[in-house]
Amino acid sequence: MNIYDIAKKAGVSPATVSRVINNKPNISDRTYQKVQAVLKESNYIPNAIARGLVSNSMNLIGIIVDDIRNLYRSHIIYELSQLLNQHRYNTIIFDFGNQDNDLFNSLQQQQLDALIFIGSSFSTPYVTDYISKYYPATPVMMFNGLLDLPNAYSVICDEAAGMELIVEHLYRTGKKNFVYVNYSENLASQRKLAGFCKKLEEYGLAFDESRLITTTGDFEGGRDAAARLLQYSIPCDALVCGLDLIAMGAMYSLKHFGYSIPGDIAITGFDNIIYGKLSDPFLTSVDSNHKEMARVAIENLLGALRKEEAEKVVYVRPFLFCGGTS
Repeated sequence: MNIYDIAKKAGVSPATVSRVINNKPNISDRTYQKVQAVLKESNYIPNAIARGLVSNSMNLIGIIVDDIRNLYRSHIIYELSQLLNQHRYNTIIFDFGNQDNDLFNSLQQQQLDALIFIGSSFSTPYVTDYISKYYPATPVMMFNGLLDLPNAYSVICDEAAGMELIVEHLYRTGKKNFVYVNYSENLASQRKLAGFCKKLEEYGLAFDESRLITTTGDFEGGRDAAARLLQYSIPCDALVCGLDLIAMGAMYSLKHFGYSIPGDIAITGFDNIIYGKLSDPFLTSVDSNHKEMARVAIENLLGALRKEEAEKVVYVRPFLFCGGTS
């Protein structure tokens, strides 16, 4: 059964059926439901390629992630995909990994209506140049990143505010000797460190390079940070980690050496991923409010696709999850 058969059976024009299939506006709900009922009854499945050629849209959004193994990134991909599906957009996932140019070559092989980059690691001159050259008119959403381009939009977790919440909470529990565990030089880690330092300064607490440990952003990085904390005998009653996995690794090692958490040292993370609920006690962490971030990102991206005015940069405030490690 083709589009003309559907139109005849529904008592509408082929153009109306086409508008329903392609999710176009200005169709009454009664007509939309009538056509959809015939489509369902007839088991009609539109040819995506043919539809794309006619409408110049494949209803396909590319989601680019720097490491799909990252649990936090996976949660974000899920939320974005679910929201896009509600608006009849399909998604295709590109795992950047170490592919470099190969990934961007594969991007160009797809007819994408929009791009979503997940993570501040994509806020680079290289990505900016690539978008300017190959996707100058395609809406681009930066999830927790920034690109200075007319077709780029951003939704950003206010990580600085999140770190201020952590420091305020720890200070109110009597902690004074803070050590910070960093993991990267990307924009997100810079915002976290800036918020941490700002709040310490407000409280008049000392902080210098000797209280900053830089490691990798994983469990082993946390173990490494704990080992260096003990090796150099750094006075510490509050270990603030830039990521949950770092905090989990640090807690594992400190407990192994007989430290009480939080009796001897309070430990906090950032992202509030499920792993923090597997520890004993639960990990105190900043929740980035990623569901709200996803909602705002898709709302603005859809607005850009409809050629409507959309906010260029939106900051979403995170919140504090108080576990038992603080």
